[in-house]
Amino acid sequence: MTLGDRISALTQPLLGAKRPADEQERLLKLYWNRAELKKELANLDDDLYQLNDRLKQQTAATQRARDDLESLETLLGNPELGFGALAHYQLRGLWRACHLQLAQFSGELRRQQEDRERKRELVQFHEERQARLEVAERRLEEANATLEVLERAEAALRAKLAAAGGFWHYFRRRKLEDQLAGQSGPIAEARRVLEDLGAAKRTIEKEPWPEFAGLSLEGQRAINNAVLGYAQLLYVQLAASGLAQRARVARLGSIQESHYGARAECEALMAEIAVAIAAVKAPRDIRDELRARADLIKGSAVYRHPADTVPQDRSMPSAYAYQGRAVPVREANVLADDYWDLTQLMLG
Repeated sequence: MTLGDRISALTQPLLGAKRPADEQERLLKLYWNRAELKKELANLDDDLYQLNDRLKQQTAATQRARDDLESLETLLGNPELGFGALAHYQLRGLWRACHLQLAQFSGELRRQQEDRERKRELVQFHEERQARLEVAERRLEEANATLEVLERAEAALRAKLAAAGGFWHYFRRRKLEDQLAGQSGPIAEARRVLEDLGAAKRTIEKEPWPEFAGLSLEGQRAINNAVLGYAQLLYVQLAASGLAQRARVARLGSIQESHYGARAECEALMAEIAVAIAAVKAPRDIRDELRARADLIKGSAVYRHPADTVPQDRSMPSAYAYQGRAVPVREANVLADDYWDLTQLMLG
């Protein structure tokens, strides 16, 4: 082999030598498979990063739980300090009791609102379907009347044709036959229209009830406003004694940061907490007050976007506006301060 032949043999693959079609297809599949594998690898890398991040968060949470447990063991091991730990967790129990009251209230409101909106949606669907059925029925009657007119005209032509039996009616018969032939097309079209309209009516009759699309924007806002009003009511109920603020501090702080005084002070605090929890859970008729508070919130609510369901916290009215009382200097904003873990209950 000459030097030129060797160079040609080496450069031919690089210059795109002709390959069989099946080999080109195989190479193309390998290329796409490689691209898909790279994409899948990138997705796995993202999943791994997220899992590592969650693992770090869980590790930190576990360490905090260990620290709290060790602190709790230390506090409970001291007869005096142990009562402070009990008071701390009972304050958190008061917070949970308020949260559970709000959660039950929100759930009941949601079920009621869904039931109302679902019924309204079904009534609207039934009325619209009934209106469409009436239109379809009228069109069916019109199409049926048109077909009857055409069929009567055809029958009259056939009767005339049958009566023109003599040979002297030859030309008349030709004319009648032409007219009959011209009637076949309109009659066939009228029958097709009648069948189509009948099928359309049957389709309307068999339409299934629509699936519930979920609460409307107005419904979600109404529920949120009512829950916010209930949160304000609970705040006002517990603010005068200072339990609302102390429960929030216990909710946000760790047991290491809890300081509730000597044993006698802790016992007095725990007795007060027990009374407060019983009052929070006690059944009572507060519908009128909650309705009035929700109306106050609705009247002052300002939303960042038209589709938002939770008002801006700065637009919240005072928790004491319903009672017409003077606003305390340090009144909390239940939405801004997330009293009773409100953000977990807001819809939207």
